[in-house]
Amino acid sequence: MFFAGDGSDAGQDEVLGSYKDTADAVMCILLPESDTAAFRTEGGLLYVAEWNSLQHPVASAFLANVYSNYMATSGKSELTCSGKSFTALDLRRFAKSQADYVLGDNPMKLSYLVGFGDSYPQRVHHRGASIPAGVDTGCDGQEWLKSPEPNPNVATGALVGGPFKNDSFVDDRENVQQNEPTTYNSALVVGLLSGLLSTAPVAKSLS
Repeated sequence: MFFAGDGSDAGQDEVLGSYKDTADAVMCILLPESDTAAFRTEGGLLYVAEWNSLQHPVASAFLANVYSNYMATSGKSELTCSGKSFTALDLRRFAKSQADYVLGDNPMKLSYLVGFGDSYPQRVHHRGASIPAGVDTGCDGQEWLKSPEPNPNVATGALVGGPFKNDSFVDDRENVQQNEPTTYNSALVVGLLSGLLSTAPVAKSLS
């Protein structure tokens, strides 16, 4: 294999083992009951950065769900974190908790996925959503950027930046830090939700 040090089975095992150890350590950071657990908000959101705060928990939840499927299909019954044992189900529970937060199970009772549920951001920082259809803006769009009114168009499926460390969110079009959707956020949430809708035992082993 191309990543083996000397082409021997022992070399392959050593290199692959280091990848596994790293993956296990990352998963331990994500599990809330682990001694090495990363910081979470009071509402339960894994929190890494203030700007576009949802990108990290959504990506982490996606990876946790993928790893739980790996555990289920490879026969790995448990993950050991500082002497504590966790299962594939624990990883899926973490992944689901982050998805639930995104979809409205949070202190704001707000879905950060635009168009989902009854309460979601109405003033998303998005040109296509903010400017009425058919309007010729020329070189000026400030009146729509600064308008206090809800967007005339719904950017359905867009995932906004997310809450602050105290679980608060300000639905303002000029609040780029929290209210700007990105393709990498929205793509990740699709992967996370589709992964949670499938069941680990159905996944086929790659071996």
